[in-house]
Amino acid sequence: MIRAHEPATMRIVTDKSVGAIAIALGAGAAALAAPPAALLILGILAARALVRARAERFPLAAFAGPAFAALIAGALTGLAGAVGVLFVWRLIADARWSVNEAIRLAAAAGRPNETTAAALAHAWLTPLYGLALVAYTSPHMVAGLPLDLPHAPAPVPLILGFAAAALVCDWLLRRGADWRLGELAAAPAAHLLTHHVLFVIAFGSGLDVSAGLVALIAWRLAHAAPLQLQTSFTAVP
Repeated sequence: MIRAHEPATMRIVTDKSVGAIAIALGAGAAALAAPPAALLILGILAARALVRARAERFPLAAFAGPAFAALIAGALTGLAGAVGVLFVWRLIADARWSVNEAIRLAAAAGRPNETTAAALAHAWLTPLYGLALVAYTSPHMVAGLPLDLPHAPAPVPLILGFAAAALVCDWLLRRGADWRLGELAAAPAAHLLTHHVLFVIAFGSGLDVSAGLVALIAWRLAHAAPLQLQTSFTAVP
């Protein structure tokens, strides 16, 4: 529930989180039912992101490390290992972006207690659980390419899954208490809720890894170029 006195910008961010997860899940479902349609969705989202992007330097340095690691893994284990390295890099990078976004939103909402590492441990556990499950069930095929990771023992995803469930439930109870008291910061709460939904459905439910990756990419692109559904509301005095 959004507080009546919450700034309009926080409401816009909340709407963006909801819109982004809807687009991501739609793209993931399309990848399962009709892969060409999913590619079309990603193409449209990427085009929107490029059109809306400001003139910024392309962070080539950020790609150097993962690319070099993928080359080494490819030389040692083949194409499947290289694709696995890129997959791990992308998942961790997007999880880090999401956690940093949650920190930014909590700070903007005046909730510094929600920006600490302990308070955000739950946000790391769902991506790590998804990664462990993908490793446990590997090898996979992603967009026609083989993906392989070191096989994780069965207890690893099991332990991470229980830990993630416990911390996420604790976080939900805390946000529920804030809501009952009328003190819920809706923007960071909505972002983290969609964060958990995305990583659990995409990689923690045993569904197709390709569809999960499509959903993850669509989620990031939707955040980069959100639909302007809020303009008619913000224009009203």
